[in-house]
Amino acid sequence: MIDSIVAEVRRNREAMLAEFDGDTMRLTAYLEAQRPFWEAAGFRFETEENRQARIAQSKQRREEEARRIANF
Repeated sequence: MIDSIVAEVRRNREAMLAEFDGDTMRLTAYLEAQRPFWEAAGFRFETEENRQARIAQSKQRREEEARRIANF
């Protein structure tokens, strides 16, 4: 059974791709062009620096947990 939210996301993705004849490069360019408008509307985007910090923190937590389990 497919979750209704997953089904909606898939429908939306297909509709967006259809607007650009399935061309993901055109869709990506369009979305990037819309970003300033979304930011002006209050949307916040993760910077690459924030993303790398989040990944590093996650890796550190996993390693600490692995050490705790190994010492059990």
